[in-house]
Amino acid sequence: MIQTTNGRVQRATKSELLLERARASIAGGDNSTMRVLPYHLPLVAVRGEGSRIWDADGQEHIDLNMAYGPLIFGHRPPRVTDAVVRQITESGSQLGFPAELSARVAEKVKLLYPHIELLRFSSTGTEAIVAALRLARVFTERRYVIAFEGHYHGSSDNIFHRYHAPLEELPEGAYAPALPGTLGMNGAPVDVLVCPWNSPEALEKCLRDHADDVAAVIMEPVMGNAGVIAPHNDFLEIARALTHEHAALLIFDEVITGMRVAAGGAQERYGVEADITILSKALGGGYPISALGSTREIMQSIVEGRLFHGGVYSGNALVMAAADAVLDEIHRDSAAIYDHLNAVSGEFAEGVREVFTRLGIPHQVNQVGPMVSMILTSGDVGPIRSYRDIRRHCDFEKYIRFQHQLQRSGVYFHPNQFEPLFFSTAHSRQDVATVLERIEDGARATLLA
Repeated sequence: MIQTTNGRVQRATKSELLLERARASIAGGDNSTMRVLPYHLPLVAVRGEGSRIWDADGQEHIDLNMAYGPLIFGHRPPRVTDAVVRQITESGSQLGFPAELSARVAEKVKLLYPHIELLRFSSTGTEAIVAALRLARVFTERRYVIAFEGHYHGSSDNIFHRYHAPLEELPEGAYAPALPGTLGMNGAPVDVLVCPWNSPEALEKCLRDHADDVAAVIMEPVMGNAGVIAPHNDFLEIARALTHEHAALLIFDEVITGMRVAAGGAQERYGVEADITILSKALGGGYPISALGSTREIMQSIVEGRLFHGGVYSGNALVMAAADAVLDEIHRDSAAIYDHLNAVSGEFAEGVREVFTRLGIPHQVNQVGPMVSMILTSGDVGPIRSYRDIRRHCDFEKYIRFQHQLQRSGVYFHPNQFEPLFFSTAHSRQDVATVLERIEDGARATLLA
């Protein structure tokens, strides 16, 4: 295939050819739109190891995406891989019956999250969140769920709101009914109200206005789907107090933060416990698993069968073996793991700030443990603490040009500025130094022109 670009003849890369082939059979060329957005440079991966991936053209990339967060130990961590291979070869991947392995994994999760007494496992964060919302409504016998702008809780009709809505579509008041996240939802989500993140006043008003009918408040305790935006001041503590005052449940969607920002996730890092916890990505270390956990009292409707929870692949032996190995690693050497994750991500964040400041590039760099966002702003702005702030001040086109330059130089992170950069135990200080050199070169080439 020959392409003509700016009057020059250019032979297509293998990644481009493979994506063209895929588009003939797979809608859009891949099974997740986030991997083939229109402004993506083509990249078809063939293998990963440690902190790196290699594409179909043989180019090596330092991977700062880590499969959107699950790969806390990097690509193909030996102990996790060995556990999965052993499970397949010695016992099977899908047994279709209760297995001791599931109980073992649940016990290890409970050691990290003291409020959890009972769990249920499923395959995706979306599934676990659907179950959590049903559980909250059954337990409280109430209808409304309060969510936050910029927070993503899966693509089910129950909660999928337009979390990246343009500013002009956002309400002027403290809260509003959720906007559908996509076409085809027939008016859903229903009974979901959306507030600005980090606004205790908005949350309090929403709870007060619907005082007797709010089942739950659901949040990412660190917003990770619209930049990395930490809870400001005592927002989590205030949310905890407000939900209890109004007899609602507090749900922490720790799909991203669980076992990533600390062994016990954001709840350990900030010292605030949820009523219901959702876990997923890092729990499986690259294998598809999620968990829903709460107290025995709240989980009783599932125990009694009044609330249905099922799934052929829920808690299958393959992913439970992976989760068992991940949890063993965390319990074995938690301090060293999180010291390293915080060190390499902190060194990266400080390095990016230094480069951008020295070059006079308006920016903010946000970091919570091994989650980082590089925010290219349209000028000098105040602290970015909400979805509206990041939507209002970010220069998305400039970020895309910058990402393209870095990808060509062998550093990959997602071209959407909303997506975090993720570090793993496989990333070294030398990786960080190499990336910072390429960031400076890329910034000079694209951000100063």
